[in-house]
Amino acid sequence: MGAIRFGGCLVERDIPCSMRDGTVLYSDVYRPSQGGAYPVLLMRQPYGKTLASTVTQAHPVWYAQQGFIVVIQDVRGRGESEGEFDPFVREADDGYDAVEWAAALPGSNGHVGMYGFSYQGCTQWAAASKAPPSLKAIAPGMCGSDVYHGMIYPQGRFAAGEHVPWAFQLARDEARRAGDAKAEAYCTLVRKSTPDELLYPVMEDGSHPILQTYFPAFREWREHAEYDAYWERRSWTQNFLKHPIPAFLIGGWYDVFLAGTISDYERLSAIERSGDLFFKLMIGPWDHIPWGRHSGGHDHGEEADGDIHVEQAAWFRYWLDPNRQPGKPAEPEVACYERGSGRWRTYRQLSAASGTGRTARYWLDRKGKPANGASGGGRLTERQPAAAQVRPDVFVYDARFPMKLEGFQPKDRRTEQDRYEKLVYTGDAMEEDARLFGAIRLSVQVQTIGGPTDVAAIVSVVRLDGSALFLTAGIAETEAEADDRGQWQTLRLKLRPVAIELKAGERLRLELTGSAYPLFACHPNGRPASEARLANAGELMMASVSVNYGGSVLELPLMKMEVEAECISLAMAETTGT
Repeated sequence: MGAIRFGGCLVERDIPCSMRDGTVLYSDVYRPSQGGAYPVLLMRQPYGKTLASTVTQAHPVWYAQQGFIVVIQDVRGRGESEGEFDPFVREADDGYDAVEWAAALPGSNGHVGMYGFSYQGCTQWAAASKAPPSLKAIAPGMCGSDVYHGMIYPQGRFAAGEHVPWAFQLARDEARRAGDAKAEAYCTLVRKSTPDELLYPVMEDGSHPILQTYFPAFREWREHAEYDAYWERRSWTQNFLKHPIPAFLIGGWYDVFLAGTISDYERLSAIERSGDLFFKLMIGPWDHIPWGRHSGGHDHGEEADGDIHVEQAAWFRYWLDPNRQPGKPAEPEVACYERGSGRWRTYRQLSAASGTGRTARYWLDRKGKPANGASGGGRLTERQPAAAQVRPDVFVYDARFPMKLEGFQPKDRRTEQDRYEKLVYTGDAMEEDARLFGAIRLSVQVQTIGGPTDVAAIVSVVRLDGSALFLTAGIAETEAEADDRGQWQTLRLKLRPVAIELKAGERLRLELTGSAYPLFACHPNGRPASEARLANAGELMMASVSVNYGGSVLELPLMKMEVEAECISLAMAETTGT
């Protein structure tokens, strides 16, 4: 079938592309309506090429209107493409072949850029790790070049709330390919509303019959709970760093994969740059889906989308121009949306931003009542408690009844903070406005009975109306059991980075508990977290954790209020329509 006219551009469907092993992958190609030579944007994705990641990305028709040839390809074993799908494994070689094929398409100027988010971001890192000569720039959104640390096991814990529904989504499509309508329907229901018994797997093999049949990779992810050769094969970081190209990293403050995005930027920032090599980071007030202004039920303002479509088009227009003169774009590298002020802050580099403040320390303490629940006596204080006055507090974590944290959205946590199964510490009202930028850190001294177990730390902002909006979280595993010596173990947690302007009168609040479910898979207690998948229902235990105040401190990255920052305006050229 020849090209059809759709949306003011030309569309060619199901165009074959042969991989080096003879497997044929299929693509849809969108072209500008006028003839000429154009740069190519390539997206490789596993969800059906018609969708084209339009849950967050502009439709390919829009990009064609901006002067690009757009190629949307089904990866191996997905959609219309041949072969078997093994997540992440074949994307490097297949990506290389797809890039060079796209560069040779009729009407191409020979320069290719890759775009897309989540798995479509991973396919960019994978292809770029092989250094295809025609690939000039990438724009990976909400993913990590190191799949284990950046996506599947952020902070060393399986991201159950994200990956169990995603596994059933991928299994659903495989069931459709196999003609198994019953399994497809089941997966659709689970994807929409995943029950606790699947989010917190207690089956002996940590899997599910349908996943074993239609998405066996899920079982492998759970079996390899620690970084090993399995995950090294699914990491493209080191190979990319050997021959880097311009990369525009896109993240969301509420996205579960933000740690991967920031880690990638930090690694790129550390390499020695030559020529016009340039990296860019943009973090908006977005969840994984959608990238709008109302994430977490809060209106982040008209500028919340950051003109992301225009930004991406400008990025590729600059780097895919074969007549471009050498040189870097005249723009800041980093743009971050700041909660509280509702402004986009720009910085020359992330390291430049991190050096413009100080570390404030707040010690854990209590006054009178035990620190259990928000109505207890837990306090955050700027003065370290005297050793003679320290009276430790205790929480009990029952693995059969985990404490809830569904995600990183700024939701009100007052109801959860009333529970006595956690320790809660509230600071004094801020005397003046203050800005936090960076990672909050916690050092906490603990003893355990029934461990190993987890300590989850959750920080929120108590606003003037009494609401306690989630800010960030971290998790770590205890090892030492209480003994006759009464020694303490110090856990050091690095919580997810934040950017927020706190208003005078607002307060910070810290929760300590044994779980943050289903954001992180629950610890079963009594065995290492790496063996959590092996615990059946009868092996979910209780653990007691005591917290010592004399050596427990919360460290906040404060930024000077007078540091110059400007509203975002990063488009390198005006958008042109056709």
